[in-house]
Order: sequence, then C-alpha cells, then structure tokens
Amino acid sequence: MSIKKSRLFKLLAVAALAMVMAIGTALPSFASSDDKVFFFSTEENYAKEAFISPALIKENTTSIYCWIKNSSNSKVSSVKMNARGGGGTKPNSQWSYCNSSMSNGRIMQVGTSYFIYNNVKEAGYEYATLSFTSSKASVFRGVWSPDSVYQSGVAQI
Repeated sequence: MSIKKSRLFKLLAVAALAMVMAIGTALPSFASSDDKVFFFSTEENYAKEAFISPALIKENTTSIYCWIKNSSNSKVSSVKMNARGGGGTKPNSQWSYCNSSMSNGRIMQVGTSYFIYNNVKEAGYEYATLSFTSSKASVFRGVWSPDSVYQSGVAQI
C-alpha cells in the first residue's frame, strides 16, 4: 500500500512541477522597473513607419526590450521592426538603422516579449527608439525599454 502512495505522490509532484514551469514560461517578462508604456499606429501595406516616441536615452550596450501586448486589428499578428538611433527625444525617418547584423528589420509577433540586438550605443548615438510597419492599419500597445537585463523565456532577435 505504501509503494502505491509513494508512486502517486511522485506522480503528483511531477505534475505540479510541470504546471508551475508552464505557468512561469507563459507569463510576460519585463526588462526592468523602467519599462515604458507605448502605443503606435501603422498604415496599410507597410506605407509609413511609426516610431515609439519619445525616444529614450540609451545607457549601455544591452539589448532593447519590447513586448507588443496587443493589436486593435485582429488580422494583424506581427509587425516589421527596426532599432533606430539618433539625437534628441523626437525620432524621425532620418534616424539611423541600428539593427546590428540585420539591416532590413525584424519580424515581431504580437504577444511575444523580445530582447532586440542593436548597436545604438556602439554607433555613437545617445537616444534609442523602435520603428514599425505592418501589412494592415492597426493600433498597437505594449511596453519597452532601451536597456535591459537578460531573463530566460524572452525571445532574442
């Protein structure tokens, strides 16, 4: 009888551990307590870049953190994103692309947290932002930080 109870206990313990791990990986991560809330609007057919504004000071060479929480258009599940570097808090299309090795942008899925490799600081820029385009018009909301601290479970692009 005690062998059966022991096996049952082990089975329940393994199941409980698996549930805790599944819940932990499903929860969003945050780069720091300094994550900033943002929203931006995109136009149809990648027509015009939208920028997170204001741009923020890039303190170090760590990845940029971004989590696009949702899109107002349920048919839009991803955006094309570029890390940008420049001077001042008002980014525009003249700001330099600072995507490290990916010069034409990266695809981000709505609902997924990302650490974004970039070379904003290395290229000599004081401010960082992200620019976005999408296939359809939509309003996106999320959080971001120009600097981050590594956390497991966050996609790296």
